[in-house]
Amino acid sequence: MERILRLAVVQSNPFNGSIERNLSKIKDVISSVNADLYIFPEMFLTGYLIEDEVFRLALDVNSTYVRELQQTASKNGIGIIAGFPEISDRGYLYNSVLAVDDKGGIYIYRKRHLPTFSSFNESRWFKPYKGSFDPWLFKDVRIGVTVCYDIFFPEVFRVYMLKGVKLYINISAAPDTSVQLFHIMARARAVENSAYFAWINMAGFVGGFGFGGASVVVDPLGNTIRTLKQYEEDIGVVEIDFNCLNAYRIERPLLRDITLEDYYLLFKNALKYERR
Repeated sequence: MERILRLAVVQSNPFNGSIERNLSKIKDVISSVNADLYIFPEMFLTGYLIEDEVFRLALDVNSTYVRELQQTASKNGIGIIAGFPEISDRGYLYNSVLAVDDKGGIYIYRKRHLPTFSSFNESRWFKPYKGSFDPWLFKDVRIGVTVCYDIFFPEVFRVYMLKGVKLYINISAAPDTSVQLFHIMARARAVENSAYFAWINMAGFVGGFGFGGASVVVDPLGNTIRTLKQYEEDIGVVEIDFNCLNAYRIERPLLRDITLEDYYLLFKNALKYERR
């Protein structure tokens, strides 16, 4: 038997520049909602629109704030996912995900694709991560974690799929104008990889900039399980039953029909594209 996970999809608007207040928000949610895994949006620990304040607020994995989240997770026997600006031991800044398991163990995912168009200029502060990555193993479930703009790059999700991922989680700070696109991508990634998909978006207004909310959880056939409110802070608890996954994969056998030749041609043509 596979595990059943209760996800708390926490669509929230963090306090810009106040890690302490955002940690308090996390603890308040944990005390008020019963779940196995609590998921918060991109850059939640500091707020998304902190601009050059990121140099002051960026955290390393050994910081007291990270240890506080580890203690909170282990004390309550839960998992926590939240976005934060990470400073590496080489001094690089990454737009990262901190995932903490029920024993206080940590997992880090670093955003691979940084938006540098429209009102976004993440590459001014962050380095895109180009190294290898593995799923997060939480309660015997392999989870593929990504951040916002990564959702538009299917190769990332194929790598996760080949490593046995059954649930994708994308944390985001997407504007209202992009919500429809993220919904399309969430359904597409779920279907093409025969896995569950949870997209957790920031909600509210910061400095006249509107974050759209409307977080969504999708099943492996692209059906919407739950959609949260637009613009407003909201919490949805969704039960994911992985016992049903094989039935979905038999009904639509995409994983069975993947061919190695497709990957070879993709890699071959990608090399040609890079040399132009």
